[in-house]
Amino acid sequence: MNRRQFITYSGSALIMAGGFPLFQSLDQLQSTEREKTPAFTVVLEPEIADILYLAALAPSGHNAQPWTVKMITSYHWIIGTDSSRWLPAVDPENREMMISIGAFLENLVTAASSHGYEAEIRIFAQSTKDPEIAAVKLHKLGQAANSLIQQIELRRTLRSNLITRELSGEDIRLITQGYQDDVLYYPRNSKESKVLAEATILANEIQAYRDSTQQELAGWIRWSNQDSRRYGNGLTAETMEIEGVSRWYVKNFYTYESVLKKEFRAATIKKVKEQTGTGSGWLVLTSKDTTVSELIRTGRNLQQIWLMVRDRNIALHPMTQAIEESATGKELPSILGITGNMQLLLRVGYVNHYPRPVSPRMSLQKIIL
Repeated sequence: MNRRQFITYSGSALIMAGGFPLFQSLDQLQSTEREKTPAFTVVLEPEIADILYLAALAPSGHNAQPWTVKMITSYHWIIGTDSSRWLPAVDPENREMMISIGAFLENLVTAASSHGYEAEIRIFAQSTKDPEIAAVKLHKLGQAANSLIQQIELRRTLRSNLITRELSGEDIRLITQGYQDDVLYYPRNSKESKVLAEATILANEIQAYRDSTQQELAGWIRWSNQDSRRYGNGLTAETMEIEGVSRWYVKNFYTYESVLKKEFRAATIKKVKEQTGTGSGWLVLTSKDTTVSELIRTGRNLQQIWLMVRDRNIALHPMTQAIEESATGKELPSILGITGNMQLLLRVGYVNHYPRPVSPRMSLQKIIL
């Protein structure tokens, strides 16, 4: 289903607030006692469907797409998360998930303005594990703002083919200015960059040989096209940038168990070493504290940067394992001289060609409650 078909389908649907999720199967409806009268019904208009579609193109760990949307009215929503899409092995405190919600909200604000709406956001969650995070209300402004829709649609995580060349001064200023000390750039030949590369390799080795994290990763890889279509999320051979005959082979013969084998773990570490040896350097995103509001702000900063650099053929590759692991994460701030809280670590670099996105995306049917 292409985007236009998707929006047309979603735009004609009725969302039943206070009753059951709209897109339950017939079997589900027959097996569950349904409320006689839903609280009210609203029509999901095409432009509202488009705003939510664009918001849901945000990045997330393992492409889990954890966000949910509860429709109070067409213009009043509650944004939350689905615990079945949390990543307890690598993100036990949901820190990175909150950052993903921030990226979702940044896309939402940008998409809303392109349709002539102002998005009012009120964050009310006190914990990263609260099922409901923020309230969103749309207010019609009339005139649409300059659109960044194309940048949202074309944004992609790139893991390979980063050019080994430092960022220009102009691009460094573009990425870091306006964020105070919340966005830091370390060029590839700096001592800090070498520390980050070594820490990233070590943290990946720890995770690759820890069964719980490797099992979690295995559960989010969709090797077959059938599984990719079925779930609409997770990692695929295409998103992992496995090319040629190797792609054909893994799509047809790899399984959950393949990811747990010694050979796969060793190949992962080899790939990480290759990746950390290329690119322009590293970006570190920090926050003042670890409250929900600050984590969401970090996610919004991340998405703003990602949308800005797309047209400059600058790639971003989140590699946050060194922050996730206590063996590396506890020491990094002092080694780097960072006083804030490290929240994200990303490889950054130019690419000759910025390919189109290939990651699967969940339909709105699976996001809207």
